[in-house]
Amino acid sequence: MPIRRRELVALAGLGGSLSAPPLWAQGKAPLLMDGKKTLFQKVLTRPGALLAAKAGDAAGKPLEPFSVFFVYERADAGGKPWLLVGAGSDGKTQGWLSADATVPWRHMITLSFAVPTNRQRVLFFRERQGLTDFVNADNAAAETGKLLKEIGAKGNLGPTHPVIAAEPDRFVDLQKQFYLLPVLEAASTVLKTGHRARVVKVASVTRDAPVAQPAQAVDNSTGIDNFNAAVVFVIDASSSMQPYIDRTRAAMEEVLRQAEAAKVASRIRFGLVAYQDDPAKTKGVEYLSKIFADPNQTATREQFMAATQGVKATASSTRAFAEDGYAALDEALRKINWNNFGGRYVVYISDASAREGNSPLASTRLSTAQMRAHAQERGVAIYAMHLKTPEGKADHALGEAQYKRLSDWPGKGPLYFPVEAGDPARFEAGVKQMATALVEQVKAPQKTLAAPAAAPAAAKADAVQESVDAVGRAMVLAFLGRQQGVKSPAMFEAWASDRDVRNREIPAFTVRVLLTKNQLSDLQSTVRRLVEAYEKTQLDPGSFFNQLRSAAVAMGRDPSKLGQGKAKNLEEAGLMGEYLEGLPYQSQVMGIDFSTWTNMSVGQSQAIIDNLKSLVALYQRFHDDVDRWVKLNPAASDGDKVFPVPIDSLP
Repeated sequence: MPIRRRELVALAGLGGSLSAPPLWAQGKAPLLMDGKKTLFQKVLTRPGALLAAKAGDAAGKPLEPFSVFFVYERADAGGKPWLLVGAGSDGKTQGWLSADATVPWRHMITLSFAVPTNRQRVLFFRERQGLTDFVNADNAAAETGKLLKEIGAKGNLGPTHPVIAAEPDRFVDLQKQFYLLPVLEAASTVLKTGHRARVVKVASVTRDAPVAQPAQAVDNSTGIDNFNAAVVFVIDASSSMQPYIDRTRAAMEEVLRQAEAAKVASRIRFGLVAYQDDPAKTKGVEYLSKIFADPNQTATREQFMAATQGVKATASSTRAFAEDGYAALDEALRKINWNNFGGRYVVYISDASAREGNSPLASTRLSTAQMRAHAQERGVAIYAMHLKTPEGKADHALGEAQYKRLSDWPGKGPLYFPVEAGDPARFEAGVKQMATALVEQVKAPQKTLAAPAAAPAAAKADAVQESVDAVGRAMVLAFLGRQQGVKSPAMFEAWASDRDVRNREIPAFTVRVLLTKNQLSDLQSTVRRLVEAYEKTQLDPGSFFNQLRSAAVAMGRDPSKLGQGKAKNLEEAGLMGEYLEGLPYQSQVMGIDFSTWTNMSVGQSQAIIDNLKSLVALYQRFHDDVDRWVKLNPAASDGDKVFPVPIDSLP
């Protein structure tokens, strides 16, 4: 069941950390947050913070900005508050910090800049009123453009200007240059246009102290000549697909010859992953999914063509009309090293819908929404080419809706391209056009970068070229950000709008929750237990609270509140763990009570169970993605690492 966001409200006081270790394993425990039983007080160090041997000492050890410490004691010295801190929750303390040299870490909600497709960069304001007045102005979009140019030329607008800073003009890669935009305050406002927007007060925290900005515009083109791209075809190789496999191969040979002629073959690589069905359960098929050509290894046209010669449609029928295409997509995302490429594209080709995570024949257990998130967390755009053959007429509507969700790109919309009647010639022309456009993008990335961002509604007649241009601009900006080590703005506290000033439908930020491995493991275990409880409850609705009580006992939670007094659902009973309490989103799972559950249709309750099952599989992928785990304090143990979980991936 999709999450329905509610307003960001009063985030101060929201907390998150590892549960307290057993008393026998600790010298002393960190201080608990007010009203919490397992969440400890934490702070982030400001640039220039010194770790002193005792409270009030002027001298101390310089600390790396952005380090996270647990608070063990609070004391006054010299008329100022001081904190006894430790790198972890294990009872070991490192020394004292002046409270003025820290930012209270009251929650685990943080923002990251959204993909820069068709949106203007974010401006940060000193005061909330200044931001509100600005976004309500009739010329806000035009004025934003002027201020961004001025900041680019001067570095800043001066100490009295309402605008403190701006989002960098190249994308900041959260994996390469990890940063925090922790939310300190938030409020909702209705603009004169009638749109509802959230204004948020954030602290921009980076690992580096502020440095003087150059008094000239930044050269965006530095390193742009090295822009490269990988295009991986994920193609259905079931019995009906041989004509399209042949056409793909023919189109790609011509495109690769063009790339060679343009002398960009070394900077655009192609790959191919095919899928059939589980050979252990279906006679006559050779594989579930298989990487035939890895773009990291196919450096020439000859290598690509040779690697793809073995791709042939199976003569045997698969177990259902819907195919296990997400198995191949999952393999392409996890096993191909996308970090070597600036442009990252998958072209997904099928004449059938894909098996959703709730299908007993689906190997990944991931839903379409979770597969899309899986790809976009890696910066990969998915183009879906849907072959609407006459044989699949009954499946067309399902496949179209599914692939539009799968290919939805932030700020652009679905990258969905149907091939009416499954016409092989039209399909080949579409593959050739898309691949050629991507070759041209690599050949002249400056042109892509210089092109003005178009509003989503202003689509060109050439839908393929328009989509390649829109997504390509985001890819080039992300590449430059990684190449040039672009970081989030230096540390400050300021107000910003969570929506694009030009198009209020486009988000400016992605909301994330930082969870430790213990918390992610607890969340996965909790969701798995809830699945078991809900499945049993489907057979006997009257056992709703008894099943949840049993789940609570298994999870080490207090089952006594359920069904009694005010605690009538999971949120009020605290079954999901304190690290999720009060988060700024609304979930049907957290709010389900006896009446709601028993009045649901079988389809509605099954949809909730299916979504929870898919989340269990997604959390395992988060856990196994070792490159995404971040240690917020160099002296902390591995157990205190965190993963930036998108808020849409919570139950």
